[in-house]
Amino acid sequence: MREENQGNEPRIAKPLAGITSSAASFTRRSFLKESLRAAALATLAPSALSLLASGCARRQTGLSRALVQGSLRVGLDADVETLDPAMHRSRTVEAVVRNICDGLVARDLQMQYVPQLAVSWSVEGDTRWIFKLREGVRFHTGEPFTAEDVKFTIDRVIGAIEGLAPSPRKDLLGPITGVEVIDEHTVAIITDGPYPILHKKLVFQEICPKAYFERVGAEEFARKPVGTGPFSLVEWRPGERIVLERFEDYYGGSPDIPPVGTAKMRGVLFRPLEEAATRLASLEAKEVDVAVNIPPDQAEHIGRLSHARLSVAQGTRTHFIGLNCTRKPFSDRRVREAMCFAIDPKPIVEQYLLGRAQALPGILVPMAFGYDDSLPQPRQDLARAKGLLKEAGYPQGFDITLDCEATDKRIAEAITGSMRAAGVRAEVRVWKKDNLLNQMRQQQRDMFLTSWGNSSLDPSGILPVLFRSEGYSNYFGFQNAELDRLLEEADRSMEAETRRQKYIEVQRILHREAPTCFHFALEELYGVSDRVENFEARPDGMLPMHDVSLRT
Repeated sequence: MREENQGNEPRIAKPLAGITSSAASFTRRSFLKESLRAAALATLAPSALSLLASGCARRQTGLSRALVQGSLRVGLDADVETLDPAMHRSRTVEAVVRNICDGLVARDLQMQYVPQLAVSWSVEGDTRWIFKLREGVRFHTGEPFTAEDVKFTIDRVIGAIEGLAPSPRKDLLGPITGVEVIDEHTVAIITDGPYPILHKKLVFQEICPKAYFERVGAEEFARKPVGTGPFSLVEWRPGERIVLERFEDYYGGSPDIPPVGTAKMRGVLFRPLEEAATRLASLEAKEVDVAVNIPPDQAEHIGRLSHARLSVAQGTRTHFIGLNCTRKPFSDRRVREAMCFAIDPKPIVEQYLLGRAQALPGILVPMAFGYDDSLPQPRQDLARAKGLLKEAGYPQGFDITLDCEATDKRIAEAITGSMRAAGVRAEVRVWKKDNLLNQMRQQQRDMFLTSWGNSSLDPSGILPVLFRSEGYSNYFGFQNAELDRLLEEADRSMEAETRRQKYIEVQRILHREAPTCFHFALEELYGVSDRVENFEARPDGMLPMHDVSLRT
């Protein structure tokens, strides 16, 4: 799932109308034809961004002409439900909020971790991390940034403040037990045992102003957040737009990500355009300057536009088929292993994903720490798949349903078409995203196509969550005591090489036990107007706008 909307009570899910489809006649030609037809239809829809650009719309919205004309216009692939940095599990929310609120730690375009609101950090005795904070920084309210704001932010996330709702981001910060204020610009973050990647985890949490939050309350803060970032919030109309304006008193940002200073642009206008065809049509009509998450089949079209280009980054989100290890037929490891040999990744990647993806032997992407490059690359072996199925008692194969959300329907159909030759007769069933997620979390789906992002590029951001016996998103009911032990030891070791070797062992267990199959990582594809300077797609999917400028 691209967005992990946590904290919702599970509900009985009903699939969408037309829940199943056969892949027997699904071809690359029909795949492209359907995509291009959707793009053509989208051009007929009126765009609110084009209305915003008109003088009439500016008078109605109250936005100044200078702000509208001096702002970058971004077509997002999802709406946001909150702007509170502590109350979401959405990459889209984080990409927007990161422009309003800075964190202690940031990442540059090469995904290296650098100090941001922190100046430096050190570790005392494995469990006590000392962070020196940047001085002279102010929030958008004009109030100074201090150690009290860091303590308040982290205490709130880990649930240490009575009366405030628990944060769905708690697990992202690892085993933090508390924060001590040493002085106005120094804090100690305490962990329950060694935790070598604390600084990497802090990149996921932006700092909130304690005084402002206590004045306005949680509900108002979620609508009108304040931070120390390069832009301040002007307006948020849910489902319509988010308007940011340059913060003139910005401290300049991390010295390790030059240039340092105020933002180059007057503002940023974010617009949720959930349909990919709509984003493409808006880019083509010059109504947005950046269109995120372009599907592979539309990338070539952007390359033919005279006023835009394609920006590409290797993605950190792994797509995969999950197999329910608690129910037949996938409770038998031989059946799960057969699934790994039943699918031919090459034509799917080359024809249906147009080469804009990388087939993987496991859940980690190659740029991740501890990636095991000795694992055999995925390939179809029908004889071996059929042999394993026969051993498991399925000499004629079996019938199954492959569940997915609507955006993955076409690739799911391509996958089921590939499996048919091995005797696995699957039909695709499409669900609303949140309904499918709830079903998966209850381990009520047998086989499903989903994804998980790991922008930290550390195995701790994906392996324990998905595969530990008590993992928060162990959709598969997978349990392995040796794997649990290795994950615990890897998370607590302060020695990088020890961690690396333990994660390699974990990957080999997963390769042998096969709770998942057919792994691939899509490229991050963005359409970018030629009037935009210094913007590139990033592996982590973030949208930092501090250094971006517009040609006049």
